[in-house]
Amino acid sequence: MFKAMDDSKIKRIHMKITTLSSAGSFLDGFDISIISVAILTITSLYSLTTTEQTLLLGSTLLGMVFGGLSIGYLTDIKGRKFVFLWDMVIFILFTFLTAISLNYTQLLIFRLLLGVAIGADYAITPTIIAEFAPAKHRGKLLSFSGGAWFIGAFAAYGVGYLMPLFFPVSEAWRLMFGVGIIPAVIVLILRRDIPESPRWLVAQGEYTRAEKSMRTISRDAEISVHPRRKKTRIGVLFSKKYIAATVFISIFWFVLDAVTYVIALNGPSILAANFSLSSDVASGYAAIIAAFAIIGAVVAIIFIDRTGRKNLTVAGFAGMVVPLFVAALVFEFFPNLLFVIILFVIFEISQEVGPGITNSIYPQELYPTEIRSTAQGFGTTISRIGALFGIFTFAIFHTIALGLTYLVVLSLIGLIATIILGVETKGKSLEVLSGE
Repeated sequence: MFKAMDDSKIKRIHMKITTLSSAGSFLDGFDISIISVAILTITSLYSLTTTEQTLLLGSTLLGMVFGGLSIGYLTDIKGRKFVFLWDMVIFILFTFLTAISLNYTQLLIFRLLLGVAIGADYAITPTIIAEFAPAKHRGKLLSFSGGAWFIGAFAAYGVGYLMPLFFPVSEAWRLMFGVGIIPAVIVLILRRDIPESPRWLVAQGEYTRAEKSMRTISRDAEISVHPRRKKTRIGVLFSKKYIAATVFISIFWFVLDAVTYVIALNGPSILAANFSLSSDVASGYAAIIAAFAIIGAVVAIIFIDRTGRKNLTVAGFAGMVVPLFVAALVFEFFPNLLFVIILFVIFEISQEVGPGITNSIYPQELYPTEIRSTAQGFGTTISRIGALFGIFTFAIFHTIALGLTYLVVLSLIGLIATIILGVETKGKSLEVLSGE
């Protein structure tokens, strides 16, 4: 039914969808990362306790816990384009309110609600790319969104470095948040022209609209059979047919974010506290680390449809274990800023080569259309629970060395889970992979 789409070359419409979807990932990376920079200034202005700092860092992630699954389910019910637009409206609203917050309580609440919008974008972005992408190039196109996240993170650290240099400290943190509104408005306007997913339309029985959407890719596309409409049920994730995929995605994404968000959100603070750096200098180093992560995304884009999903995921987890273990030794026995930065760079490249990219690919390829966004949203929810788990448990350890050793153990769990439960999905149609 979708052969014309699956066999298509990469066309202008594919790049438009991928670019506007990846722009959402850019904004997600920016907003999640900017708090790790702004927290240094906010803490001094509002005299935050360690608990208040941790809650503020985790507030957006908590919002994503609710936004991922609930909005992912809504995406399977109401359509891809509906959520594709409205999540950006919510994103703009709560980014603005965050920037004008009058006190810590308001800031905490608005960041929490912003997280709902970010969780929604995590659920819809990979789905709309996957459902339009040619089978042979699907991994490559999906990998762009992962790379865009780190470009957003790099931009956040850059903004965090520059704002205090040009504006008073009391205003700089507000501008750090507020600057994200500008690209978000542009993305919202451009997203209005994206067609609805033909796969979702077929699942809803809207065959005429589906053919019209398919013909944005191939003029000869047609729907020769009319399959029975299937209802969206969250329980399908745990059915005999899909339980193995659900267990795999849950384990590997939980531990991935438990590890990576500790580094992403605490990185500037770790550098500042252990090497007596100012907030702007620590942010500058964090920007350098994030910039190198983009290299990992480029490697993934090149090899994901050749080497395959499982091989890159295994390599990525293995590449996370080694630098974290060595970094633990460095912090314990011979603290050296240059060594730590190099090791964090290797860590970020490794995770982005593998699991940092495939976490948005596997849910798209292992589940049918009627629960695809629900599955992505479920994975997002589990991953953010993992991120919160990582952030709060990492804070328990009294030394950075012990904390990093803990992250090594979590990374090993992800590696083992991928070796045992991971499957290869490259080059096949979504319908073949999901058993539709």
